[in-house]
Amino acid sequence: MGEFDVVVVVAGPAGSVAAYALARRGKRVALLDRARFPRPKLCGGLLTWKSMRLLGAVLGLDAPFLLESGVINYASDRYSIFGPRQLLAAGQLSFPFHFTDRNRFDALLLECAARAGAQVFEETQVASCVPHKGVVTTTAGREIRAHYLIGADGVNSVVRSCFPHDRVDRDRWKWNLAPAIEISLPPDRFPRPVDHPELHIGMLDAGYGWVFPNRDRVVLGICGLRRNISNYSNKFREYLEYLDISDPSGISLKGHPLPYGNYLEKPWCGRTLLAGDAAGLVEPLFGEGIFFAMASGLYAGKSVAKALEHGGNSARFYEQRLHGQLLPELKASDRLRWLLFRGVNLLGDRALGLFVRAASRRLGDMVHGKRSYHWTRKKNWDFLKGCQ
Repeated sequence: MGEFDVVVVVAGPAGSVAAYALARRGKRVALLDRARFPRPKLCGGLLTWKSMRLLGAVLGLDAPFLLESGVINYASDRYSIFGPRQLLAAGQLSFPFHFTDRNRFDALLLECAARAGAQVFEETQVASCVPHKGVVTTTAGREIRAHYLIGADGVNSVVRSCFPHDRVDRDRWKWNLAPAIEISLPPDRFPRPVDHPELHIGMLDAGYGWVFPNRDRVVLGICGLRRNISNYSNKFREYLEYLDISDPSGISLKGHPLPYGNYLEKPWCGRTLLAGDAAGLVEPLFGEGIFFAMASGLYAGKSVAKALEHGGNSARFYEQRLHGQLLPELKASDRLRWLLFRGVNLLGDRALGLFVRAASRRLGDMVHGKRSYHWTRKKNWDFLKGCQ
């Protein structure tokens, strides 16, 4: 494979956007993934306003193209929030939620990186790395060297596992991992029509369930901290019964862990940066990960490109982006999460309904990224100003 400026591990949204940002600036990029694309990916596939704006501003993928090509298969500007016994709040958003099939979405982002000049190596799995040297070794025994390494290999990151123990609080990481279980059903298997996203609260102390519409299916799942739950599969089957799904015991379940408040303050080591789920960069209130994956991949790629072009410390450049743009949102969202969940536990789900109805417009704009989770101030994303 030769020597590269940067090796990017895994071609999800974080990795493909990082590779795209680097290749666009003429860097020699190797983008590795163990799968062959398109490949199946478990995910609700919700895209917020900030995700759509990043796709347009950075990759030139606007909404009309994504809708026409079928990468986005549904959009709705309405929402509903349910408690265990009743509808708590419903309303209209200032911008529609868009829903994508991650198989097609991830394949499109990979194609963008390849067209920009990144060399893509599918069916290439990383077994280990040396973070201080920017070296990875594949399961086939190949050693690939680069000036820098970006680990975008998800919640069970091999790259992160190679960091020294003093760089990652592994106990905190495990404590804040949230099981997520999700299935897709044909519309006729769901007991009622679904034409807008629904959130269901009250079944989990620190989590929620969702029902998302798609063009040809209904996507439903739960995600939350395990805490006092001994069997998460049973909890999900309870959720299916609550939704009046017929024969829930006969449905095959698929699950994965999700970073749910365990974002890393310093996701770097030596010549290596972490992005996306590998760095725990998932919004802790609603579990939004696609945007934070793409944004952190963009910032990681630009930080490495800057270090290659002008010298300096790529981690310091990355820190400026993360602490200026992303981590304040994750921290404020985390505070709001615990305020809401504890409020529900103390006052009941009606209290949440009152809060959502009173602040629905601002809350919707916070989820979309038009406003910050920090005091609902207007949010100015630097990628919309052409960050350098």
